[in-house]
Amino acid sequence: MPASAAVPRPVETSRLKRALIGIAIGVAVTALLAWARGTRIGEALDLRLTDLRTRRLAGARAPDPRIVLCQIVEDDLQRLQMAGQPWPWDLELVNAPIFDLMKKAGVAAVMVDVLQLDRGAGPDDVPAVGELPADVLEKRTIEAGKAEELAGAWTRIGAVAAGFELAATPGWEIPGRIAVAEQRLRTPGLTAPAGAFARAGANLPVRRLAEAATVLGFTNGVEDSDGTFRRALTVGRWGARTAMSLALATASLVSGTTPRLEGDAIVVGANRQRVEPDGSFLIDFRGEPLHTYPRVAPWQLYQWAQEEYAKKEVPEAAKRALAGKIVVWGVNAAGLKDLIASPMSGVHDGPEIQATILDNLLNGGGRVRVPRLGNVLVLLLATTIVGAGVAALKGRWLPQLVPVLVGAAVVLFAFVTFGAGTVFDLATPVVGTLLAWAATMTWKQLTEGRYNRWLEATFSYYLAPSVIESLKADPSLLHLGGSRRELSVLFSDVASFTNHSRRLTPEQLVELLNRYLTAHCDAVFAERGVVDKFIGDAVVAFYGDPIPMSDHAVRACRTALAVIDGLSALAPTWKGMGLPEFHVRLGINSGPVVVGNMGSQQRFAYTVMGDTVNLASRLEGSNKVFGSSILLGPTTAELAKGAVITKPLARLVVVGWDEPVLVHELLATRERATPDLVSHVEAFVRATDAARAGDLAAADRALDTAERLRPNDGPCRWLRGLLSDLKAGRVPTPWSGVL
Repeated sequence: MPASAAVPRPVETSRLKRALIGIAIGVAVTALLAWARGTRIGEALDLRLTDLRTRRLAGARAPDPRIVLCQIVEDDLQRLQMAGQPWPWDLELVNAPIFDLMKKAGVAAVMVDVLQLDRGAGPDDVPAVGELPADVLEKRTIEAGKAEELAGAWTRIGAVAAGFELAATPGWEIPGRIAVAEQRLRTPGLTAPAGAFARAGANLPVRRLAEAATVLGFTNGVEDSDGTFRRALTVGRWGARTAMSLALATASLVSGTTPRLEGDAIVVGANRQRVEPDGSFLIDFRGEPLHTYPRVAPWQLYQWAQEEYAKKEVPEAAKRALAGKIVVWGVNAAGLKDLIASPMSGVHDGPEIQATILDNLLNGGGRVRVPRLGNVLVLLLATTIVGAGVAALKGRWLPQLVPVLVGAAVVLFAFVTFGAGTVFDLATPVVGTLLAWAATMTWKQLTEGRYNRWLEATFSYYLAPSVIESLKADPSLLHLGGSRRELSVLFSDVASFTNHSRRLTPEQLVELLNRYLTAHCDAVFAERGVVDKFIGDAVVAFYGDPIPMSDHAVRACRTALAVIDGLSALAPTWKGMGLPEFHVRLGINSGPVVVGNMGSQQRFAYTVMGDTVNLASRLEGSNKVFGSSILLGPTTAELAKGAVITKPLARLVVVGWDEPVLVHELLATRERATPDLVSHVEAFVRATDAARAGDLAAADRALDTAERLRPNDGPCRWLRGLLSDLKAGRVPTPWSGVL
């Protein structure tokens, strides 16, 4: 295996040291992303992934069947206008009958998500701007009377939560209204948490309606940096006063209890809803917009009210629609749009958002975000696991599996905890996983990559890809300085190749050799062997290094058999070139060798040398004597005897060896051996034993059996010739068994 460049120094760091370096990379990535999380881009990315989880889990909890939406839309305005009731509807002619119908149909409570700031205000309920003109005074007095009618309807219901607005610069904070509003806040024992939504003033509802309301709650919402409403407010401050949100105020009516803060949760009746330090939580949407809660049209309510007035009884349809229900009353008509952006939709009905928040407060499901430290710890865990795993693990694919598994675990963890009500960042740990992987792989390329590239460039033509990956995983397997190892060495050569080369053109010769050598190398690689060198048409390979293997002899034998079997696929090529035959001889020997890089600093080879190698070469050539294809040395035959069928032939005198060595012909693997082949070997052994005993007649009989069981067998022809020489006296009898 020649190489033309100096060997790079392999990275010899221990697995623990590599893991520690990976952890350090993970810590650095965590620090970077912890900073980036506070930027606008980082915030926007994580908000998008929060919305993704919100939409994915929307509807995991069924909506509260008690909640009904009654929202004034364009269709209501048109229908009532046709009935002689143009917008704005009269407080006493339209609104009051509708609310009275709700009462008679059996509603449990009503949330009025409409700011009643001006209409219905009497002369005593407007900002002080001096004496009112007579016409304005008269109009205000009439409006006050109408408000009294609507207020009466609210009072008769007995469970109405009305909205007001917290404002920094209020226009409707009037002394008379303030006194009433303070009574209707109904927050005894409830204190707004630190950081709660707060404003100095408030836009308060018409005094007469405020007096009729059971409780007041603020309607304000808070949007995130991208203009989307994701969070529900529960408790806020109006100056020094504590105020409930409209949804919380309605929940208190429905539960019949006063909400209270306990630790990190607000308790409403039997439900405990966790909140963040500012008293907010992320809304858990119960389904798709416009399809979550049942809706009752206001025009339908008005029509039922007219039927009830005419027939002196509430229509059954009204009872079915409203009995025991919590009605959310709102407006979403032209010029009065109450639309906001939510995680579910770019335009989401405000009253439906209020209904969803109420549902969360009554039944749970709202989510809270973990503190910054919790997100940093998850990020740190993900990046350090990826860094350590990628740095410590070897191989082509195993390090790439780490970020996939960690990333999947992060996503699963984020979704599971989200479903359980806790919101962890998802963007930063996912991005952190990718960055930690990329940074660690870059480090490995800078440190181990040069050595691995050298391995691939030097050995890719001589080693199976799996062996190269093993060397990358453990560079210590490659003994670059040379060492003594127990290996099996294979030599092969094409019989009569010189004659073949004279018959072929150079192009044909190259084509034939390339096809043959490609198949030969594939057979070596299939058994994780090493192609040492090519010597013309000859191939030298060895097994058991650089990857240690206890069955190196068996692997070498299987390779030799595969090479012989593969010649049939090459037959069309050499026959088409006019060659009469194409025969390959192989020799295999096992034993101690010296293996490693040998040569100069400029050019070297990773090769084997020693007596074991020399004997393998002699065995390959000795096939010509016996007419065989594959010969094994004694050690190989002994190591592989449980896996292959061999035929002992004779003891060869080999130059450099003190004693003759017994050689075996390799015939087949045991699983592919037929009964006839086994009987053939037994008969051949009887024949050689008889020849050594001097019983030539018995040797002839046994050899006849062997030839019948395996016609045209080369070693049988050799033994037949030997028996002839013994009978003629050309070889002394009895035969010594030595050649």
